[in-house]
Amino acid sequence: MSAAPPIDDIQPRLQRPSVAEGLVQEEALLEAICQGETEFALLAWSPHDRALVMPRRHERLAGFPEARRVLRERGWPIQFRSTGGTPVPQSSAVINVVLAQRCQVGSSAAHLEWGYRRLGDPWCAWLSDLGVAEANLGAAPGAYCDGRFNVRIGERKLVGTAQRWRRVRGSRDMAMLIHGAMQVGETPEALVEVVNAFQSAIGDPQRFSPASHVALCQVLPDLDLEAALPGLLARLGEAG
Repeated sequence: MSAAPPIDDIQPRLQRPSVAEGLVQEEALLEAICQGETEFALLAWSPHDRALVMPRRHERLAGFPEARRVLRERGWPIQFRSTGGTPVPQSSAVINVVLAQRCQVGSSAAHLEWGYRRLGDPWCAWLSDLGVAEANLGAAPGAYCDGRFNVRIGERKLVGTAQRWRRVRGSRDMAMLIHGAMQVGETPEALVEVVNAFQSAIGDPQRFSPASHVALCQVLPDLDLEAALPGLLARLGEAG
């Protein structure tokens, strides 16, 4: 699809913005690609606060005002994102890695799978580097915001993925932003319970299962994550 970016474009430091600031930074990366200001960027961030992040369409639900009140009282304000799916908790227990890249694509929708593999395959290779034997891509039935290209350990979701594509200004090229949210701390029960509280408050009978999720701390309890994270970013930078 496009050439691998130069290694100098990788920013290995983990950023600690608020949830709202992190979402704005992601939009800024995509806009920079769209405006032709850069051809590649990587951002890793973990918020210092917390929020339940969801598509804005949820705001139209009849039970949304009550759900917002309930979540706020629990210390989980609601924020909105540009991608689809179901609500996702953001907190210091989550690390987000965002890759933005200028691409040349054909007319086929195959570029969507390429985008997910552009993020997911190097992520699985990084986990293998750390000694995780069962890292793979696939669905995790019962997980919140499930998709075909979660990064999994065994059959449990570790990283949720999403992507956006926009046209580069004055060009036939496309700007891709692909996002991965990895649970690194807390227990799956703690984060799933927040999503299920929202589901209950809006009167939606669907519930999600902690057994479909895994946190990195459960698999690698002694990992120095900030020391290991540059290895993930390097792999993403080297991938084509």
